[in-house]
This record gives sequence, C-alpha cells and structure tokens, in this order.
Amino acid sequence: MNFRAIYKKGLDSVRLSGGKSAWGLEIGDSGLKAVKASARDGELFIEAIDRIDYSSIEHEVTSKKPELIEDAVNIFKERNLISKSDKIIVSLSGKMILSRFFSLPPIKKSRIAEALRYELRKQVPFEPDEIIWDYQQFEGDRVTDSSVKIGLFATKKENIYGLLPSLAPIRVNLDAIQITPIAIYNLVHLSTDSDEDVIVVNVEQGNTDFIVVGRSKYWNRSIPISEVNTTLIREIQRSIGYYVSVTKGTKPETLYLMGEVFEDENKIKFVDENLESKVKFLDLLDKIKMLKDFDRPALNKQNIYGFETALGLSIQGLNLGEIKINLLPLDYVKERQVSRQKILVCVITMAIFLSFFTQSIKDYMIWQPLSNGVDTVTETLNEVKKLERVYKGIEKKVKIEEDNLHMWKSIGAQGRFWVEAVSKTIDSIPENVYLVSIESLWDIPHFDKKERVSSKGFFEKKEESTSNKNIDTSKEVLIISIRGESYAPKVSYIEEKVKKPIEKLTLSDQKLPAFIDVRLVQGSVQHVSDTDKKYISENTADGIKSQPISFEIQCIVNPLSF
Repeated sequence: MNFRAIYKKGLDSVRLSGGKSAWGLEIGDSGLKAVKASARDGELFIEAIDRIDYSSIEHEVTSKKPELIEDAVNIFKERNLISKSDKIIVSLSGKMILSRFFSLPPIKKSRIAEALRYELRKQVPFEPDEIIWDYQQFEGDRVTDSSVKIGLFATKKENIYGLLPSLAPIRVNLDAIQITPIAIYNLVHLSTDSDEDVIVVNVEQGNTDFIVVGRSKYWNRSIPISEVNTTLIREIQRSIGYYVSVTKGTKPETLYLMGEVFEDENKIKFVDENLESKVKFLDLLDKIKMLKDFDRPALNKQNIYGFETALGLSIQGLNLGEIKINLLPLDYVKERQVSRQKILVCVITMAIFLSFFTQSIKDYMIWQPLSNGVDTVTETLNEVKKLERVYKGIEKKVKIEEDNLHMWKSIGAQGRFWVEAVSKTIDSIPENVYLVSIESLWDIPHFDKKERVSSKGFFEKKEESTSNKNIDTSKEVLIISIRGESYAPKVSYIEEKVKKPIEKLTLSDQKLPAFIDVRLVQGSVQHVSDTDKKYISENTADGIKSQPISFEIQCIVNPLSF
C-alpha cells in the first residue's frame, strides 16, 4: 500500500522491526472481526485476520449480547497470539455516537478542551456527567484568524461502561475505544492519494455510516438502515445535499461502497444506477502487503471488504490515524496507568535488589580470603540502607500517584462545583484579607473535646455542635482548607467578614449551602513576624501600623452540592 502521507507524519518514529503491532477489533451486531497489522518502510502489513460470529457460540437462547461479546473476545484471545506490547483498539458503532461540528473563535490549542466544557451544554442534549466525550481539531494544527474547526464526539456513559466488562479478557492491551466512521475515515484517508473529497457508504447490520473524507475534512451521519433499497438511496442523497449546504462547498464526485452486503453485484449496480456519483470500491487487495507466513489464499475480494473497520482501527493503534478519538473513560485510563506504575516499581526494585545482592556476593567471594570480612559486611549494610532509602523513595512516589488519582477521581466529575465555589469564595474575601492557599483533601472528620493533636485531624470541638450530627464520621469527606492573612488583627473580624460569608455560600443552581461545616482552626491564628513580611500594613482605623495575622479556615463540602 502506497502511503505517501505516512512520511509526512513521521513514519520513522513508528517503523516496526517485527516486535510491535496493533489489533483492530470491530464489535458488530452479528459478531467480532479482528485484524492485526504492522507498518514498515511506508507499507502496511496484515499479520492476521479473524472472525467470530455470535451464531457459532454455544449459548442459551436467553443470553444477552454482553455475554456473547465476552465469549467472542475470549475465543479471539485463545486462538490468536497477543503479545503484551500489542495495542488493541475497539470500535463503537456510529449509531451510539452524537457528532457535532462547529467553529470556535481563535483560541490557543491548549485551551480548546477548557472552552469545549462550556460548549457541551449547547451542543449535547445530555448532562456532562452522563456522557463521555472527546474532540478533534480540523484543518491542521494552525489557528486561523477567523475560527477553529472542531469535531465533538460524545456517547452516553452507559454505552461505554456496558461494554467494558465484556472486554475484561483483553484489559491489559486495550488502548482506545474508537467509533466505526472514524476508523473507516482513517483507512480511506491513508490509502488514497487524491486531495478531493470523497464519500464512503458503509452498510453494516442495523446501521449505515455516511462519511465524507477530505484532506482536512471529516463529516459523518449514521442512518438506521441496513438494506440496499430506494430508502437508502434517498437518505444518501439527503446526506449529500445537507453536507454541501452546511459546508458551502462542492459536491463530492466519488463514492466508495463498503460492507459485506456489496458481495452481491446487483446491489452495486443498483446504487450505481441511482446515484450521480462515481461508485467505486477501495482498492485494498492489490496494495496491502502480507507477511510470508500469512495464509494469503484465505484473503479474497469477498472477505477483505468485511474487515475495513478493523483495519482502520489497527491504523490508529500504529499511530497512523489522522483522527485520534479515544472514548475510554479517564478513570479507567488513570487506574491502568497507576497499576502499570506499581508493576514497574516492583520490577525496578527487584532488579536493583538482585543486582546489588549478586554484586555483594561477588565482592565477598573476592575479598574474603584477604580479610576477616568486617569491611565487606559494613559496606554491605551501608548498601542495604541505601537500597532501603531508594525503595522508600519509590514507594513514596507511588503513594503520591495514588493520592493524585484519588483526588482526580473526586474532582473530575465535579469541575463545575470547583470553578463556581472557589470563584465565589475569592469574591467574598474583604480587601484587607489576602488568600495564601486553597487546598483540599479526603479525610474522615474527627470531633473531640480536646484540641487537635495534628494537622491530619479535622476540627477540634469544645462544645457539642448541631451541625456535627449531619456529618457521617465513618466515611471520608471532602475538606477544603483556606489559608490567609488579615491586616485587621482581630479574630472577630475574621469570624464576621471571612467565615460567615463562606458559611452562607450557595451555588447558582442550588438553595443548599456549598459547605455543611465551616470552622476557624484553633491555633492557626498567629501574628506574622517581620521576617515573614517585608512590610507592615498601615491600613488601620487610626493610621497606626499593624502587624498582620494568619489564619486557617476548614470546610466540609456538602455532598449534595455535587
């Protein structure tokens, strides 16, 4: 296959020497299709092809589709060689995806994701916490003077989380969840040399994908039709007309047909006679390279056209895809990264230990005849201590990563709360009070009659508080710590002007307070020494210079605010 565009994308970084490859796994309504591919010297190689029909799986009639998918995935794993380095990209049907294409004002690439979070409510008819989404910037990476072209792809969480249990057998290798239309786009984009826009009609069971492929363009529409008839023709004509109207461009002249349904030449003729476009097949058979040990006779014109989606998915796994959408949940990705880090830390630690142990034995064997061994033992103990410090350092880093993951999980779905709550807190602070930091942690609240022993505990308690009754001390709560400095050196001023406004803080769409408990931490109110500050405030009522005081306020976030 002549991939002229591959070299523009830096093929040298993805050339394979026999060890790296990627699987594309199409999860269809009737079965599973898989293609294993690799890239070398500007050519795409197919290493394996597999197909498992659900009808071939022995199952009770009452079996649900997730169970059939999991059985098919297990069969796929059993009869194919999958190395630990192999990436697996899985497809999601286009009918489960909501696609939106629009323009943003000129904006830095690093800020596009942030801007899209505000656009979600306009573009997607679901709440942000109900969906998983990703985006692609089109027309290159350059920001034009006029606008930034964006493609937004979203699906309901239930579609992804309903699929993930069925993919448990390949969890270690699962790298991305892509959608069928984009997989086909990547295949056509990579395998055609023409710069003109083309149309792809992919007919599969229960759904037809209408896709526009251009050098810097992508547009798709999913149609709930799987029969080649006059209804399909009308929908294709409607899709072409709508695309031309919204893009204000020219009508694409070339139309590629994909799907097993076009094994029937009469259906090809029917489409060709009823559409003005030039009907073609993507000429893959003559351009795809095969490994020497691959059974080429098994590949023919009839079955190659059933594996376009799987081949397109493998292209993304090889980092050759033009569009790189990934609908894997972020918590799933983060959890897997932490697990991999733990494994890596264990491997590194064991390697260090074995290396040290081996070297220590060698040293002892060499020097034992020449000395009484005291020096060697001393050195060995010192090295053991060094190794212990190294291990504790690595262990500490792993703990930090776990804490970051925990905090990331807690914050990820509540971004709107953080933006609004922090913003309103800052706005409520008087001019002569300065915030030093706003931090958060998950902890179990501790209420006792004595003063707090350490900073890890929560608020000390002198008297019984009615608000404490609403706090479950058996579960972790989200605690926000606000540290600041006041140039009105009175505790009563902090209580009245800082603490009370925070207690009354509510979010725009809720009547309940954002925090269920707000307290001034005892022992936190202290004078700030001259060495800590280069200047002393003159902002007092009598004009006499005053020494600022520091304070800390801790708040328990109301779970209902989320």
